[in-house]
Amino acid sequence: MADRSPTTAEEAMISAIALARMKLERRLTYLGTLDNNAPFIDLFGTVVGIVTTFAALGKANRTPMAQATSQALAPTAVMSSISEALIATAVDLVVTIPTVASNNFFQQLIKSTLANTEALSRILLAHLKSEPLDEPEPLPPPKAAPAKGKKADDKKAKVEADAAEDD
Repeated sequence: MADRSPTTAEEAMISAIALARMKLERRLTYLGTLDNNAPFIDLFGTVVGIVTTFAALGKANRTPMAQATSQALAPTAVMSSISEALIATAVDLVVTIPTVASNNFFQQLIKSTLANTEALSRILLAHLKSEPLDEPEPLPPPKAAPAKGKKADDKKAKVEADAAEDD
């Protein structure tokens, strides 16, 4: 990817992030649905418990002779029906609390992962988009230091004379 333009790399990163987001969030829909619908299960259980309670009270008060007997049985039937409603509430709490905690944990994990991915993408793109620095001109090779003294001048003259003779 580095041999292509930074714009191409940016588009590829945006696509990769979108695919990663879809992959990470794929199963969170189930947790969210369970989290949002568990209270309705509780409500349904409560309604069934209350209906059962009223049905038990209604049966107890239908006949005058049964009223005397039902006075003793009515509290038992009512308590039994209310306990059924409370079981639905307990099941709702057992399901909802871990579901909400898990959903929040995974949402935060996804958010953190995608933020880190975005930051790393920005750093890489900044590197790809940066202009290369102009390299300085190479330094010329160092010149030979001039020889000092009469002996150096004599040697130089002799080398030049020898070169002239060879020509």
